[in-house]
Amino acid sequence: MTDDPQDTQQPPETCDCPPGEAGAPAWMATFADLATLLMTFFVLLLSFANLDIVKFRMMTGSVKNAFGTQIERAGNYDERSELPVTIQLSDEENRTIDMMQMGEQFRKTIEEHELEDKTEIKVNDDGVTLTVDGTFMFDGGSAELKPEVVKFLGEIAKIIEEHDYPLAIEGHSDNIPIKSNIYPSNWELSSSRATAVLRHLIERHRVPAKRLMAVGYADTRPLVANTSPENRAKNRRVEFHFKKNSAE
Repeated sequence: MTDDPQDTQQPPETCDCPPGEAGAPAWMATFADLATLLMTFFVLLLSFANLDIVKFRMMTGSVKNAFGTQIERAGNYDERSELPVTIQLSDEENRTIDMMQMGEQFRKTIEEHELEDKTEIKVNDDGVTLTVDGTFMFDGGSAELKPEVVKFLGEIAKIIEEHDYPLAIEGHSDNIPIKSNIYPSNWELSSSRATAVLRHLIERHRVPAKRLMAVGYADTRPLVANTSPENRAKNRRVEFHFKKNSAE
């Protein structure tokens, strides 16, 4: 009599091997590529336009909320990690973001001191430029800082100390020749004003001298044509230039 196959069927073999480690889901690699491309796109946009700090923060905040992406200055992607993806930025990108943060700090300081009508801040590919009305800082024909500007310069010094960029301080005048026994021409006046700001930052706030330079341009770099008292007032100014690509 033939044995029933069901009677001779062997039980299935079992394996006591430990389960393998679970890796990241396959979509994670695609997600990382997408996040990197998005970041590259935004950096390119920033490199071609003057930056509106507030709008940029809103934009990057929306991206982070939508994709769970973190922007950090250093980090490595671990494909087995369940944490949000971290993007490592280049030095150039880090400096761009740092310059934007500096620009926003200046904006807040200007608003706190209610100096919107006496100052202007610009952030572009080259760095940050803070322009201050010369009549706010000095009396006519003088290179002595006004008392009311000292507190404002103290706030500026705090921001300078937080960012390691060389600073060029420029003095500018209008085209009206100066009549003074102290300053033979607008060259001496504009240079003395820039130097007065530099000395104040070094002596009062201990900003390292090696980071600073002062130069006077007289009336050779006007913002507008010297055709009216209002225009000439705009050209009398002190500019603070922070160069992004000259960071130490």
